[in-house]
Amino acid sequence: MRIRNLYDPPTLKDREAVVPWVPAGMTASASVTAEGCEITVTGEDTGWLYPPTPQPDGLANVVWQKKDGSYLIGIRSNSTVPIPAGVTVLTRLCGFDDRSLITLLQNAGLPLVFAAEDHPY
Repeated sequence: MRIRNLYDPPTLKDREAVVPWVPAGMTASASVTAEGCEITVTGEDTGWLYPPTPQPDGLANVVWQKKDGSYLIGIRSNSTVPIPAGVTVLTRLCGFDDRSLITLLQNAGLPLVFAAEDHPY
């Protein structure tokens, strides 16, 4: 089977920093660093990171890869992901038009975010 990246470019180095929405009484900031998009949320609640703009046609789900290798996956109804209080560093972004592909990759133990070239598995 061959799996290819469905969103190009997948890295965040060439994107502007994305600041999440936070409830009243909280603050959020973001900057692009050498490590990726560093997001800081302060307060007692959760912030929400909205999809990149402009959003590519057909992009129904977003997967953000964190610096630690884990993933933030958009909720099922749209591409928004929760950002907890603290510092989160995002390093890659990938979009899928069908959430079932995310489930398939997770069940197969394959990474959700790929470099721009095809990868054989």
